[in-house]
Amino acid sequence: MTSLADIFDQLLGKQDELDGDSKRRRQQDSAARILAKVSSWHAERPYLRPGVDLGKLTRSFVFDKKTEDISYCWSLNFEPNFFAELCYEGFLSICSYPSKVVYVLMPWLDPERCVLEVDAIHISTNVKRRSGKYTLTVNTAFDGVVAGCIEQHGESWLHPPMQKLLKVLNSKGYTGQKKLHFGIHSIELWDKDKRLVAGDLGYSVGAVYTSMTGFRKEGTVGAGTIQLVATCSLLKEQGFKWWDLGMVMKYKKELGAHVMSRKEFISRLHKDRDCSDVTLATAEHISAKHLVQKLRLHQQELLSSEGKRTCGGEKEDMKQSVAASATKDSHKNSTAAISSVDEED
Repeated sequence: MTSLADIFDQLLGKQDELDGDSKRRRQQDSAARILAKVSSWHAERPYLRPGVDLGKLTRSFVFDKKTEDISYCWSLNFEPNFFAELCYEGFLSICSYPSKVVYVLMPWLDPERCVLEVDAIHISTNVKRRSGKYTLTVNTAFDGVVAGCIEQHGESWLHPPMQKLLKVLNSKGYTGQKKLHFGIHSIELWDKDKRLVAGDLGYSVGAVYTSMTGFRKEGTVGAGTIQLVATCSLLKEQGFKWWDLGMVMKYKKELGAHVMSRKEFISRLHKDRDCSDVTLATAEHISAKHLVQKLRLHQQELLSSEGKRTCGGEKEDMKQSVAASATKDSHKNSTAAISSVDEED
């Protein structure tokens, strides 16, 4: 007897070998109809057919009352360029494997998003003290970062189709017809013995970097936080405007992140997504201590500048207060003098 998994495999198992986009689309649509019949969860959420207008989809998620409480849509399309175009619109996509019968791409756009300004991350004394043990690189150990994430979190959403498309985008970039400045990145933190101890897997869209997942090796105290702070410094150094941390979580707020509504997030992303003069890369290992110190110095300069503005404002307020007081006293004295004259008269 043919199982449901066999049916999906027959429809989707050899997508790369099919001739023509139309045939792939027909088979994906056939598989999607079956999945929607056997899964109410999928039936109740938008299915993204190949060729869907993603700009229109995004607008519906922002302005349509029917989708304001929906976070997920779904697709059976694992083409790398499609994934990149989803990121360009603001959807962060993961992969699910419902009932272990078929892999499903799950683009999501939460009602709220956690965002970190690249000069606002909190830098603790421990991070400053321990950062001298490490160096940072970008795109030098993609497979190692993926393996580290799976080792710490399990395969989770990093199922084989997702691993494959991310690796293609990391090595070849976006090759579609749209003008997208997009890249998949692995960010690596190394100890003095050149061991990979922490990492981040994410993507850049214009001047915005988005973290998808990350890891830290057991026994490396503080390495994960050092990697985050060093990454933040590198992002600022290379011209990125802000860091999308995805889902709202307590530890992200503790790092200094703030929460944006879906509408605010999309508006800001679409403003910064076409910056083409920003590239996330390193020519060699960069000292994490250097990156941490550089960002800390910048933060101190900001505080000093803010303090001067505040002080200047206080001085101006004081001048205005003194002037107002003098005017009031003058008015009182004038009034008193007139009264005195009247009495004398």
